[in-house]
Amino acid sequence: MPSRILSAPFVIGLLYCLYQAWENDESYAMYIVPQVLALAVIYILQPQIDWWWYKKRPPELDPPLARMLERFVSFYHHLNLHQKRRFRQRVVLFVMAQDFIAKGFEDVPEDVKYVIAANAVQLTFGQEEFLFPKFEHLVVYPVPFPSPQFPDRRHASELQEEDGVLMFSAEQLMAGTFQPKRHFNIVLYEYARAFQLSYPSKAYPSYDEFIWEKLEAISGLKEAYIRAYIGLEEIDVSAIAVALFFTRPEQFKAVLPQAYGILSQIFNLDPCMREFPVVQQKGLSDFQLS
Repeated sequence: MPSRILSAPFVIGLLYCLYQAWENDESYAMYIVPQVLALAVIYILQPQIDWWWYKKRPPELDPPLARMLERFVSFYHHLNLHQKRRFRQRVVLFVMAQDFIAKGFEDVPEDVKYVIAANAVQLTFGQEEFLFPKFEHLVVYPVPFPSPQFPDRRHASELQEEDGVLMFSAEQLMAGTFQPKRHFNIVLYEYARAFQLSYPSKAYPSYDEFIWEKLEAISGLKEAYIRAYIGLEEIDVSAIAVALFFTRPEQFKAVLPQAYGILSQIFNLDPCMREFPVVQQKGLSDFQLS
């Protein structure tokens, strides 16, 4: 950790002053206080120091995890080399920024963490701000779960706005990512909801009373199946649409071309474009130039 490296000189200085004050000269005791204060400041600011360092020098994703992205995340697979590197770096930073809470097993598996991050990062890949500061607490269960809000219903995902919490079943989130043609992507769905809550002033598409028929035509998944897969009675149709915008872009564009254009502008990318999916837009050229 960079903060530990920064602390090292002060630790050495503190030990040296303690030794000298004890063995040779008591006047060295006056130099102990500044060393302790410096270490205290570094300790308090440790998260900010480490985050600043890693944003300047993003770490690289481990090769096995990078191969997982290449194989299972279609959005990543079709990026150019420069964008793939940026995507991997953002995935690593995203994982570092989250508070993962395991329920039902000892720790959240690493591949589950990075699958969540990969889905969230593709949703914000066209944005300068790629994190969700209001939703940094991620609770992961191995299978569908009840919750304090829905104690009588086992469900695969949930968003708790007041606490800034997203909850997922690992079983469903992995299936939705690894088999996107057969299963629904609950991670994109919940992060689409988080995005809308984070940016409520954006002009999101409106949908008519026949939207479920159109979503079924796009996804090949019945409304009843998606509802049962998520497991809750209230479903956000606009977030369902966003998830399909990313996982089935060609079908989405063919069935809902107007909504596709609006979402492309909102997310500042066009997932149908294979070599260069980021839309050219003034003020949001971060990925083209850096």
